[in-house]
Formats: sequence, C-alpha cells, structure tokens
Amino acid sequence: MSSRKVTWQGHPHAPAPLGAIRAAQREGPVTIVDDAGRAVQLGAIRRCTESIRIAWQRLLQLDLSLVSSLLTSRKAPDHARAKAAATGPVVVVIPVLPDMSHTFVYRELLAMRRQRPDWHIVALTHNELAPRHREAEELLEKVTFLPRDGVTRAHFRIKKWLFNRRGRQLVSLYRAQPDAESRRLIDKLLLRDPRHPGNAFALADLLRKQTPRHIHVYASTWSANVAMGAAHLLDVPFSISSYVDFEFPYSHKLLREKVQRATFFRVVTQYCQERLCQMQPDLPEERVPVVYLGIDLDNWRDRSAPPGQGIIISAARIVEKKGLHLMPPALAQLQQKGIAFTWRVIGDGPELARIAQLCEENGISEHVELCGARDNATVRDALKHADAAVLPCVVAADGERDGIPIFFIEAMALGVPVITTPISGIPELIRDGDTGFLHATSDVQALTDRIAAVLGDPELAKAVGDRGREEVHKTLDVNESATQLIAHIER
Repeated sequence: MSSRKVTWQGHPHAPAPLGAIRAAQREGPVTIVDDAGRAVQLGAIRRCTESIRIAWQRLLQLDLSLVSSLLTSRKAPDHARAKAAATGPVVVVIPVLPDMSHTFVYRELLAMRRQRPDWHIVALTHNELAPRHREAEELLEKVTFLPRDGVTRAHFRIKKWLFNRRGRQLVSLYRAQPDAESRRLIDKLLLRDPRHPGNAFALADLLRKQTPRHIHVYASTWSANVAMGAAHLLDVPFSISSYVDFEFPYSHKLLREKVQRATFFRVVTQYCQERLCQMQPDLPEERVPVVYLGIDLDNWRDRSAPPGQGIIISAARIVEKKGLHLMPPALAQLQQKGIAFTWRVIGDGPELARIAQLCEENGISEHVELCGARDNATVRDALKHADAAVLPCVVAADGERDGIPIFFIEAMALGVPVITTPISGIPELIRDGDTGFLHATSDVQALTDRIAAVLGDPELAKAVGDRGREEVHKTLDVNESATQLIAHIER
C-alpha cells in the first residue's frame, strides 16, 4: 500500500497537527513532509512534543517550590475581611457554548436569568463550529467567554497569582499534601487542567474586579476543577450542578475534593444522591440536594393524534450508553412479524456509523432515517408525529450511564409513550405500564415485545402517554427547577 503525504504547516514543534496526523494514520501509511517538501520523522516530533510537555510541568513545579520558600514567613490574609468584601454578583460557569448536548443547561440558565437578571454567566469554551440553536443564540448575548491563553501567558498568570495575597494559602495547600498522588491532584486542579493550563487562574483574573459573592458551575468534571480553583484563589464559596452518574470513571477525578469544598453538590436524580452518599458516608444528604431537570412546558403542549404509521423516534447523542445498537435486531424481528415501522434517529456521535452498519446487516435500512444532529424545534416536531419514543439505555463498557434523558421528558410532555430500561434514575420518572414502558437491560426480545405492544395497541399507548404527560407537567417545569436551584445558591 502506498503512503499518503500529509503536509506539516508551520513550526515542527507545534503539537496541534498531531491530531490530524493520527487521523490520517488510521486510514493507512502516512508520509509527513514540511511546507518545504522535506520529510519529517513523526517519532522525532513526538519526542520533541513530549519534551516540551515535561519541561512545562517541571517549570510549574519549580514555581511552587520557589514560592513556597519565599512566602513561608508572610502573614496570613484576613479571610473574614475578604469574604465580607465579596458583595458582587453570583457567577454561573458553564463548560461550553454553543453545544447541542447542553441544551438542557442553557434552558435552565435562561429560566434562572429571568428570575435573577443581575447574575453573570461565564463560558469556559466557545465552540464556534457547533450549530446554534434557539437557546444557545439567546444565551450568546448574555455570556462572557474565558480568554484563550497561550502557554506563556498562562505561565505568567500563574506566577502573578502565586505572589498575591492568596499565594500563601495555595502554597500551604500544596505543602500540606505529603504524598505524590495528592500533589498530582492539586497540580491538575490548579495548574494543569486537562482542557488548558492556567484556566483556573484565567477565570480568577476575569472575575477579580467583580468580587463575586458565589460561583456556581455546571458539570462536575473539568469545569468544576476550574471553578473550584478560581473560587479558592478569590476566596469565595462555590457550588456544583452535576449531571453524571458516579459509576462513570471520569467523574471520580478530584470528586472528594470538590464535594468537600462545595457549599452544595446538586444532582438530578435520587439515584445519584444515594450513590454519592454511599461513596462518601460522612456526607450529609442536605449537601447533595436533588433538583430535577425541567423543560419549558409552554413549548411542549399536546400533540395532534398520532398518525398510527409506526413512527419510532430516538433523539440523543449517538454513544454506547443510549443502547441504540439494540434497535436494529429488535426492529428486524418486528419486520419478520409484518409490523410496519419507520425508525427516525436524530443525533450524531461516535456510534452513528455502527448503527448504520447494523441496520444494513439486519435488512432494515429502507425503514430507517438517520437524520443527524438537529435543533430542539426539529425534535419537537418529530415527536408530534411519533407513535413511540425509544432509547434502550445500557451501562457502557467504561461504566457511563444515563440519568434521566431530557428526550424522555420532552416526549412524555407531548403524550408520546416512552420505551426504555430501568437504568440509574430512569425509574424515578418512568414506571412500567403506568407512565411509560421498561424492559430488561440489553434484552433484545423484551425490547421487541414492548415496541410491538405500543404499535399494536393504540388505546394502551394513549393511556400510558396521557399518564406520562400528566407526570411531567406536574413535576418537571424548568421554571420550578430554576427556582429551587436559586434557593440553594442564595441560602
């Protein structure tokens, strides 16, 4: 097989092109040339990039060591006075804007802003290439984005902060950790955030003149690391809204540190509350309040009568935990039984190609529409003509699992019967045969039977859909969710 040429633009030490090169390598052998046409050794590039990374880490370690010795004798700051001076606004931090998978966050933020228009919103990442939907467009007018720092600028931000009044506390925190693992975690928290070095310091710089009285951050992973670091530097309280299940490995990074330092740790299901309290037995439940995600019910009213054409909707990011790989064999059984159906899949993700292949292998491709990512209005219009909403959720190989997918809440709000599995917090909303249908996880036959029952019995489907609609309209209004979250922040 002949190799393909990939042109290396710019300085050969720059790490950015490595992603493109690795992507090209997956398709076959690659010859790398610089912009002058000279061959470049990838191994040498990797070694150089790794050397730069190691040097950067050592530089940060040197900063901490030097500052530690210089600040040891300084007088500790007056924390009470500092906290009393923090009379500015509440600042809400979100990981990214815009992003199709964060619509539920934007929806809740807009509801909070209607009640607290003086609160400030900061987005850590500006995803300029992502499609802009209505909620994102509305938020873009109200959001401040974190400045993008290069390595050099981030380094000077760190040095500036280490030598100010909070430097002594930071260094004390670092020196108080005797083992290498604890120091590594603190480094990751305050210095080498996985998304960008110095993000905590950049956020603290951005907020310093505002003297915020509280920082609330959405998501408990990398964005919470940044917010916790900034809150420590500014000496203000912070809190977290989490949407992950705590079986998922990445949620464990610095989890104990974040839970201990946060004034509260909001979760969106009772299941997550129980899991977190089991993991940390000394954690009182009142520090882990359950505030369910809601939707704007004014936009999700009753649909017209479904056409009865066997239309099945699945809307989600196409990842393993959604369980969509179970649908093609289940629908193939429906086809063998002579049951007419159309399966519309709305969303994009790493599993999409696999789903398309499984549809081909099971001979159902002509009955499947892979629509790609669409905005919330498109999902709503699709559901208005749906006979069933299906996501056969599973526990992924890495432990990731759903909480309560927003897609279910939206479908139920329109009276569409939902078919899924009793994973995580799903049974808190969906009760089998009452407000929806549940089947055994990864059981293709059970999934087939549930879909056949819904498509074959319109009266049953309507009765269950009506009860599901009543449940959502009674308990999951986004304005009520926003009110509850505001109360926790201001408490």
